[in-house]
Amino acid sequence: MADIYAFPTGVNPRQAGRDAAPDLPGRPAGVPDAVWDAVESVRSMPRFDDVRYREIPVPSTLSDYGIGVELESGPHGDGRGFPHDADPLTDAATGWIMMLYSNDFRSDWGAHWRCVAFARLPLSSVENDSLAPGMYWDDMCERMEGVMEGVECGSMGGTVTVTQNTTFGSLGDGDSAGCEMRVSFTPAVPTGVHFDAGAYVAAWARFLRSTIHFNEGATVD
Repeated sequence: MADIYAFPTGVNPRQAGRDAAPDLPGRPAGVPDAVWDAVESVRSMPRFDDVRYREIPVPSTLSDYGIGVELESGPHGDGRGFPHDADPLTDAATGWIMMLYSNDFRSDWGAHWRCVAFARLPLSSVENDSLAPGMYWDDMCERMEGVMEGVECGSMGGTVTVTQNTTFGSLGDGDSAGCEMRVSFTPAVPTGVHFDAGAYVAAWARFLRSTIHFNEGATVD
């Protein structure tokens, strides 16, 4: 499966929109219009200045074409911004979202397009209880609601897993908790309407950063 979308190495993702189009990979031969329109929507989507974006490959066994974007949001220990060479994040929310496209209509999807997403979220000690999975699921639905294009949250499927790490011996008392979420759904794309894949990536980024509870005033480029 051809690579059809990328933030070039060394290019600030906030600058990798339409203005940077000449420096981005061109359209490979054979890529359907529906897929390339989705690629362009990701390239031109608004980006949070406190979220990192990076292309990831989509396994060729999942679909004929795919767009995969990895996301990362969280405070840096040194308080600096998010250049590519910044220090690692602390207490980060990370994840990815993939938009899968099948040349043939998939009866199991009910469409040509399918979305799958993953998130690994920090979890404070006061939130680490039986209510945490439902809390994160409801928050995700709320953040995604604006771009679901007629897809009811009840039609989404997924799992929410609360993780607990307990350290022993020389590792000290650095116990921590976390939450992992896996989601899949079929976006509603009316016939003749282009799939705004960028809106879904932006919504997933909005959800990830909402779990950090920091710098809520960060801007979107």
